[in-house]
Amino acid sequence: MSAVKEKVAYLRGLLAGLGELESEKNQKLWDAVMAVLEQIADELEMLDDDLDNLGEYVDSIDDDLAEVEETVFCDEDDYEEDDDDTLTMECDNCGESFLISAYKLYGDEDIVCPNCGVSIYEDDDDLEVVDVDTKDED
Repeated sequence: MSAVKEKVAYLRGLLAGLGELESEKNQKLWDAVMAVLEQIADELEMLDDDLDNLGEYVDSIDDDLAEVEETVFCDEDDYEEDDDDTLTMECDNCGESFLISAYKLYGDEDIVCPNCGVSIYEDDDDLEVVDVDTKDED
């Protein structure tokens, strides 16, 4: 039982302990006041339960969001460890092929040929992927 309900019950007991009030009008007034106080106490108890449930729900959303943030905003090093896909790229300048992690294709950095040092492409339209290898072959 909530503290408010206990106090309302205490007041009702005090009122009952007074015995008959001076007039029937006073008795009706106090009965109505006590009924309103009991209703307020019940509503407060329901709101408290709803607040607890809402807090648990927000905590679960926070946990889910933390997982999403960890997945989306992880360091490139972490992503590279989890990423199994590598691509074989061919340099338009020197014609040499080299391996590149798939995640680098979607980053902001230019892809530079390790053989001649020339940028492989300036935007996604110029990208040519020769074939896809996986790290599982290691």
